[in-house]
Amino acid sequence: MKCREGAVSNPQFCRNRKVGDSLPESVKLARPANLKARSKKATQAEPLHLKVLDGLAQAYKTPLTAILAASAGLSETGGLSPVQADLVALIDDQALRLSDFTTRLLATARLDAKEAEIHPKPVGVEPIIDDAVATLRPRLANRKVVIDLEDDNLALCCDRELILMMLHQYIDNAGKYSDIGTAITIRVALSKSNVIFSVHNLGPVIPAADRECLFDHYSLPSSLAGQTGGKGFGLSVAKRIALVHGGDVWVTSDEAKGTTFFAAIPAASQMRCF
Repeated sequence: MKCREGAVSNPQFCRNRKVGDSLPESVKLARPANLKARSKKATQAEPLHLKVLDGLAQAYKTPLTAILAASAGLSETGGLSPVQADLVALIDDQALRLSDFTTRLLATARLDAKEAEIHPKPVGVEPIIDDAVATLRPRLANRKVVIDLEDDNLALCCDRELILMMLHQYIDNAGKYSDIGTAITIRVALSKSNVIFSVHNLGPVIPAADRECLFDHYSLPSSLAGQTGGKGFGLSVAKRIALVHGGDVWVTSDEAKGTTFFAAIPAASQMRCF
């Protein structure tokens, strides 16, 4: 297997292709049988509070942009003491976290609305994965990321930015909860009419009773609570993104095999592209 070194903290990014037997059978066994019914129920409109979320997220964006611009300006002026430089870096890091959170709020509010629309276009799977991994390199220190593609030419008819956000959440989640020094494996394979994304890591086991609620708003299982600063919000966004594309999400977890998050998205041939 050929590896390429990451730019930050030397996480290794390895790529292995033509692994067609690595996913479909396990996916067939792991995927819940009631996905269609769940998808139909979950896409129903939710209460008015979503409009409030949208308004709050929009209101936060402007001051956050100003804070990031100010911290960047301070860094560029130079002459900062080590303590001052650390404080500016902290401001920048926390502002970016808030910006990411408000982006998810906006996405959720819009995806949950009745009038939510996506703008599907033909998109290659490999470039989306590369972009998702690239944006998370600083957070994947001491992790080796392995990418397994069944076919280099796999394509989706999708809203690229939304699918990128979904993969970003899955990979970021794996980085947060994986054991230090272990690998994060991203696999993509075609199973019947769907492209199946999966992100696997070794870490805390998610009890069966917690797996359904994992994708609900603000629902972080007790088995994961306190391990990171997360509040269980991002996975609900990932679920909504899959649903508006006509797909679904699920998770498997046990001590021996680790935890794997899946997303099934209809292949390009199953959706109408504009």
